[in-house]
Amino acid sequence: MGNDDEESKTEAESADDETEREGEQVMSRADGAGILREVADGVENGTIDIEGDNGFTVAVPEHFELEVEYEVTDDEAEFEVELEWRMEDGEPVSSDE
Repeated sequence: MGNDDEESKTEAESADDETEREGEQVMSRADGAGILREVADGVENGTIDIEGDNGFTVAVPEHFELEVEYEVTDDEAEFEVELEWRMEDGEPVSSDE
């Protein structure tokens, strides 16, 4: 997923041991769809692998909370997909059904 035109934000750790990785880059619809397919395959298989300089691997539990948000302002639109679950001792824990 890396490229020279990429604008990326790197890992940040806060005082409470929270780790966050975030990246942004401009791409075509086809490239974006390919990445989303890779993420969907990872969710289905239980492990999401993000490649690149700031890559990471995420273990996904069997059940999790899914939030989809669409927001429009005068000069920008934003579509977000968020997966959320609890962690215990560094391991993902399935959400209650």
